[in-house]
Amino acid sequence: GERRDALVHALAERGVAARGRSGMNVWVPVSDETGAIARLLHAGWAVAPGARFRMGTPQAVRLTVSPLTTADIGPLADAVAAAAGPARPVAYG
Repeated sequence: GERRDALVHALAERGVAARGRSGMNVWVPVSDETGAIARLLHAGWAVAPGARFRMGTPQAVRLTVSPLTTADIGPLADAVAAAAGPARPVAYG
């Protein structure tokens, strides 16, 4: 609970609504699940797509807090806040 609560609080401070009342996971709604996962992976964080775990709910990513240290909370919250927003425009050609 302590790491989960710390991450939920850190995300809230950055304007990111996250859920996680019990267990070792935090759920973060995102505007583009695939894009958020790619941006987080590029930033060095692996997260799970919420699609595997939901039926008919909005897009989200699942963060498992069990491997996190206290020092990880701030940098992860920063990365999630940057990745969770609207998808960046993509230009082809």
